Parts: sequence; C-alpha cells; structure tokens
Amino acid sequence: MVDLVFTVNPGIEDVVAEEIRSEFTGKLEYKIMSGRVYLYNAGIVKYLYEKVSRLKTINKAMILLWKGKIRPEYTYLTHLHDILIKDLNQIIEYITPNTTFAVQVERLGEHEYTSMDIARVLGDVIIDIVSRHYQRRPLVNLRNPSIIINALAKEDELIIGVLVSSSWSMHRRGYRIYDHPAALKPTLAVAMLYLSGTKDKQVIIDPMCGGGTIPIEAALLHEDAYIVGTDFNEKHIRGARMNSIAAGVYDKIIFKRWDARKIDQLGMEFDHIILNPPYGIRYGDPNSVRRLYRKFLESAIKSLRLTGRITMITTEYHYIHRIIKYIGLDVVHERTVYHGKLYPHIIVLGRK
Repeated sequence: MVDLVFTVNPGIEDVVAEEIRSEFTGKLEYKIMSGRVYLYNAGIVKYLYEKVSRLKTINKAMILLWKGKIRPEYTYLTHLHDILIKDLNQIIEYITPNTTFAVQVERLGEHEYTSMDIARVLGDVIIDIVSRHYQRRPLVNLRNPSIIINALAKEDELIIGVLVSSSWSMHRRGYRIYDHPAALKPTLAVAMLYLSGTKDKQVIIDPMCGGGTIPIEAALLHEDAYIVGTDFNEKHIRGARMNSIAAGVYDKIIFKRWDARKIDQLGMEFDHIILNPPYGIRYGDPNSVRRLYRKFLESAIKSLRLTGRITMITTEYHYIHRIIKYIGLDVVHERTVYHGKLYPHIIVLGRK
C-alpha cells in the first residue's frame, strides 16, 4: 500500500483528481486552491512511473512519506529533526548505502528558516536513519541521484515524499522552442480542454494562440479532432509551428495568421473556441483589451455551433459578465485559478 501526493496548479484540483482516477484506484482528497491532491491507499501500484507520466495536469508526483504541521521559528528546526528521526523510518525502503540520493525543498510562506535549512535537516535525518539501520552511510549525489526526496513547506504544513515524476515540474513540456511572453501553462491548457468538454471528431480553435500551447495540447489529447490555431502576429504563428513540430503534432494542427475579431469570416463552425487572451493588467490598456474582448465575442458567437463552448482564462471576468447578456451568451462554468502570480478566472460560455 502506498499513498501519493500530486502538486498541481491551484484551482484545478478537482480536474486533476478526475484524471488521476482514470489511472489509479484509492481514496482521493483535495481542497480547491491548495495546489495538492492526495491519493490514499493506492495499493501496490504497478507501473507507477508510466501511469504518472500519462497525467497531463499535474506538476509533480511523490510517494508520501510524512505530512505534518510546522512552526515558522528558526528554533523549530531542532524539534523537526527529532520528530523526523522517529517518524521517517520508512525511508530505508527507498534509500540504502548503495543508493545515491538528493533532497529538494520548495518553501512558500513566512518562515525564519530557508529551503536550504530544511534540506540540511532532512538530509541529516536520512543519513542518520540509514546509517543506523545498515551500519553504512548512504551516498549523496546532487547532480544525478537515483532517488530524490522532495519536501514541500507551505505556510504551516510540511510534506515529504519520494519523487516519482521528473525533478522538473511536468508543466514544462519540453516542446517550447519558441516561448511566447505571456504563455499559458500546458497543465492549465489541458484543464481548459477538459472543462470545455472537447472530444474527438470536433472542431477546436484557439483564435489567439500565441506560441500554440492550447492547440498543441489539444492535438496531444485527441487522436482525431480538427484543430486550428490563429494569431494576429505572424511571429507567434511561426513560433507556434516550431513548437508543434517539436511536440510531434505539426500535421494535426492548421496554423494561420488571422484577426480574432473576425473569426466568423474564417467560414467555419466551431465546437470549442478556447483561448488565453491578453489581460488588461499585463497589456497596459484595459480599455483596449475590453474592446478586443467585445469584438471577439460578437464575432465568435456567429461561428459557434448551437451546443458549442467558448472557454477563456482572463482577469477581465467582471467585464465578461457585463457584456455577454447583450451578445447572447451565458456562463456555463467559472472558477478561479492561480497563474503567473495572478488569480484569473476560467470561464466557459455557451449560447443562451
């Protein structure tokens, strides 16, 4: 029996849980905006690494070793050392004197100690426990360890686990040869596809595709969908094509320079219009952004199928609510997420 913990983009925990449920058995537990999803009693998980690698909405995955409350005072580190010496004995199942290991720590919140301080305490605990059990010290290798012990300190909680995903966050897909200055995290792009309800055989467009994240993730998710990515900036279209080649889906996406305010003039009907438009906060001119949104939505509804969906991530959600009633759209779903140090909303719109 193992327990797993997945780190995720805050705001999509329930979406991630559904994806985990498609690969694993066990009891799921999460709180929205916590950035974590727990899977308890996952059983003896065969092909654990392969199953984790198929998840498209997670950042990292760990076998959970310890979870507990911590205090922010520097003097608490001595107490933490004593607690972990007693509670972390299961570490010998993963680290032996013949196993190289490293400790990685992420810390969020106000603490008198640093991530390095936590890493030092945890490293000392592991060496003490393994040395006592095997009468030999384990080997530390910071560059190429066979086992990574990951610790997440967030406010008053500490989680320690054995990393079973990449040491880099899995939102870094590796296909981004061209990096758009306001790129959407691929994990959020996939969540938007799930929330919009995209399926094979449907027509999907991102009319402000930038570096192509949403079309590329749609092509990786669906075997047989008609996928289009457009952008007003020819440089972004060239970059999106480069990224799609790197992702191996170039032949599954049509990229084209086009004005999103004239999407209806493409002469197509869409099941899903999914986009990460400019935010007023970043764009520098909220009025220009709002004019763009209105013209886009007025055009988009003309090319949206009767049961189609428009899914957006934006900080301009108050403005969206004000104008959609005049355009003929209703909110089907809405949620807050954390992205790029902002709290935009994902809004799914449908016809009234």
